[in-house]
Amino acid sequence: MKIASVVSAVLSSLAPSVFAQDIYQEPGSGIPAVDYHYGMELDVHRVLSRTDTSQRTGVVPVTLVYEDSQGELHKIRFLEWGSHTSAS
Repeated sequence: MKIASVVSAVLSSLAPSVFAQDIYQEPGSGIPAVDYHYGMELDVHRVLSRTDTSQRTGVVPVTLVYEDSQGELHKIRFLEWGSHTSAS
C-alpha cells in the first residue's frame, strides 16, 4: 500500500495541469487502463485527468490519464486512501 501512496503523492503534485484541459473532452476515453504494480516505470510528462477522491473515505480506486514525454497517452489504475474525513 505504501507505493500507491507515494505514486499518488507524486502524481498529485502534477494536478494543476489537470485544470488546463478542455472540459468537454474526456482524455484517455479510447485507451484501456493498466493496473499499476510496484516497480512499474512511469514517464509522466503531464497529467490529463485523475479520479477525485476528496469526498471518499478509505481505500478507493483511482484512474489516472497522463501524457508521456513522447506525447503518447496512458491510463493507469491504482488504490489510494480517500481524503474525506467524517465530521463526527
